[in-house]
Amino acid sequence: MEETHVEAAPAAQPPEPDALPVTMEAADAPETQTIAGTDVSEHAAESSTARVATEASVPVAAQPAPTKPRVLGIDPAVEARRVRALAHWEHVAAANQTLETFAATITSLTNGGLLVEIGGVRGFLPASQVRLEPGATLESLVKTSLQVTIVDVDAKRHRVVVSNRKAIDGARRNKRADLLKSLVLGQIHEATVVRLVPFGAFVDIGGVEGLVPMSELAFERVEKVEDLLKVGDTFPASVLRIDEGGRKIALSRKNALPDPWRDHADVVRPGAVVEGTVVSKEIGKDAGLRVEIAPGIIGAIRDSDANPDEYEIGEKVEVTVRFADRRTRKIRLGTTYAAPQSASSSSGFAPLGAELRR
Repeated sequence: MEETHVEAAPAAQPPEPDALPVTMEAADAPETQTIAGTDVSEHAAESSTARVATEASVPVAAQPAPTKPRVLGIDPAVEARRVRALAHWEHVAAANQTLETFAATITSLTNGGLLVEIGGVRGFLPASQVRLEPGATLESLVKTSLQVTIVDVDAKRHRVVVSNRKAIDGARRNKRADLLKSLVLGQIHEATVVRLVPFGAFVDIGGVEGLVPMSELAFERVEKVEDLLKVGDTFPASVLRIDEGGRKIALSRKNALPDPWRDHADVVRPGAVVEGTVVSKEIGKDAGLRVEIAPGIIGAIRDSDANPDEYEIGEKVEVTVRFADRRTRKIRLGTTYAAPQSASSSSGFAPLGAELRR
């Protein structure tokens, strides 16, 4: 019987120092290690103690605050613009109740009106709600700006319907109300003629319309308003009356003009002897001469005192003031030679026709 030899497995050799595991259990770790004569465990303990003491000495405020996590996909600048746009939309939409006015930029012409923009809010301005100046067209308003009010709101589409007419009418009402509160009798206002009528002229004094009656147009007699004024003319006018809470306002043009009766008070004094200029010769019922004795002051000489045929337009004549009515602005004159109470003329001569009749 053959013997079977089984070789014994070589005994496990201890690992080389370099092949030792990198980690070891705490129980297997040596209690102490010495580095350059220093106990490592003691050194580690001191370092740990120093670190804890240092962290404890740092004030809480000095440590950086935790940052708020940023939501991915949202730009803060874009979000800020969105918030501002929403706030503006809410403000514009609420103006449907407050009648606030806005400056709307006309962006383009569309069917039935104009497209507008109010600070980013889109709107529609119907053609019937545009107040055009004479000669203007809807096309001419593109790229311009108009005052509008909000008349309808489409909250779902963030669009509005606006009116230029209502904005203008509202501004006019507000201006009229403010002006009526400040009106005082005798105030002088710049008046613009808006239309002429047989009994006077309607004028605008800054948002308020008033009437200048025929008798208040001028000191002299005015036969037709068209002879003195035309639409668009401007002149100073004083407030005469305010009736029906401001619905009717009467104005005077002549009261705002220089008053010749005041400026030439010595000329319109009864008994005054002055030199005048013949400006017209009348025939018929009011036959006689019309003589201007001062700028804006014209008196009448009856034909019984002077024959109109013996005088020429523009001729100088010496007259006496016989009667003067400041209220009606009427003056009756007489020639110096024909007035028994008058003093002799400075020249001592009457007109040639009167001399020939003597």
